[in-house]
Amino acid sequence: MDLQFDINNIKWIKGSHGLPECVYKIKVPSVTSIIGEMIPDPEWDDFVAKVGPEKAEQIMVKAGNRGSSTHTFIENFISKHSKTRDVSEALRYTQEESPKMLREDLIPEDKIEEGRNLFYKFYYSNYANQFADLLAIELGIYSPSLFYRGKLDVLYKDPLFGVCLTDLKSSNGKIAKKSTKELKYKLQLGAYSQCIDEMYLEKNIKINRASILCIDKQNDILQEIVISGAELTEYKEKFQNLVKDYHIKNNQKYLIESKIK
Repeated sequence: MDLQFDINNIKWIKGSHGLPECVYKIKVPSVTSIIGEMIPDPEWDDFVAKVGPEKAEQIMVKAGNRGSSTHTFIENFISKHSKTRDVSEALRYTQEESPKMLREDLIPEDKIEEGRNLFYKFYYSNYANQFADLLAIELGIYSPSLFYRGKLDVLYKDPLFGVCLTDLKSSNGKIAKKSTKELKYKLQLGAYSQCIDEMYLEKNIKINRASILCIDKQNDILQEIVISGAELTEYKEKFQNLVKDYHIKNNQKYLIESKIK
């Protein structure tokens, strides 16, 4: 067992009968961290080499602000629509409340406007009513067997597929098939699906369809990357192997010892 004990990770908490208990905090990585560290991305490396690290970082910050803005508008709409079943009320709430929330988070005005414009592409698409039977939004998820975590944008029930999940993305162009970005997105969906399957095992809740919904600045037609059936199983297994390799690389093999064949 390759255990490296770090005494600084010890924390005292209030336990049973009000007595102090000593717990040991382990490194539980996010899905994004695992994929970012373990999947080589030559497309991104070429981009950084072309524009330089400083410019690349600036672009990433701007993209992050745009993504936060888009998420806020869409998630406010989805949440209010699922509660009221009133499209007009959901739109009014989204238009009024989203900019307030984003300004509180110090999102620049131009990125709020970008997010609003991308939201309208969603609103006028066929996807605006897809999430009416909402189960959860911005849901913190984790794998109790493989020790990783994440945050899921939308968990909902579909009349055809049952329980499904969707993660929202904004982009500057279409995601190319067989690109590194598409691979990363499918691994993310496999990771999230694994978490839901484990967290709600006793309730017999299982993800049947997982998707990335991309709202593209350059195109009014939304792009959905979907995995289900055998492909969903394939990417859950691929991510399971990836997270095992991550723990081994980071001296946490003891966490997944029983999972290694």
